[in-house]
Amino acid sequence: MFADMPLQRNTLLQRVRRGPGGVHQHRAVEGAAKEQTWPSTWMVFGLFVLMFSFWWVGIRTLQEFAVLARWLALFCFVGNLLPYKRIGLGLGMERLEWFLFNLLAVGPFLFSGLLWLNMLVHGPERLRILRYDGTVRELRNYWSERGQLPPSFEEVPDPDRVRGLQYGERLLGTAKGMFGYEVVSTWERPDGWSD
Repeated sequence: MFADMPLQRNTLLQRVRRGPGGVHQHRAVEGAAKEQTWPSTWMVFGLFVLMFSFWWVGIRTLQEFAVLARWLALFCFVGNLLPYKRIGLGLGMERLEWFLFNLLAVGPFLFSGLLWLNMLVHGPERLRILRYDGTVRELRNYWSERGQLPPSFEEVPDPDRVRGLQYGERLLGTAKGMFGYEVVSTWERPDGWSD
């Protein structure tokens, strides 16, 4: 059996030749992802944008946090439905990197953008004066615990009436946002400061 084999020498350096037609032997290796840092930079930036947006706009959106978390989860995973070979590999990402990019960059950016759009593009504002001295976060906690806003002292049809606010009163403006979620659009103290 071994008598038919010629003597092999491993001490001589030989040039490895390509297969017929100049084609590489391993075709799957040629389509590998490139090493790059921009996806991880966008992932970190996406997390910070999400935290800031949720801190600033999420507490002003009168919707349960569980509903907002479901929307965030949807936007984080919907990007993974796109074909990896066309888009992910085309951007030079590995499979795990593509999954994490959708989870930590695409989802938070989409969710934050739509949350901001819901707050900034809203319908007519309903103004009322409250005798409630607290921050927007405390107002949201009140709404979350009781299912309603604090009782209003007076409806304000005219925004010029606001100049006569007394100490301990707040001007509250609510409106229905672009996507149908109620938002706190105005929350001011008598001195004109908002928090």
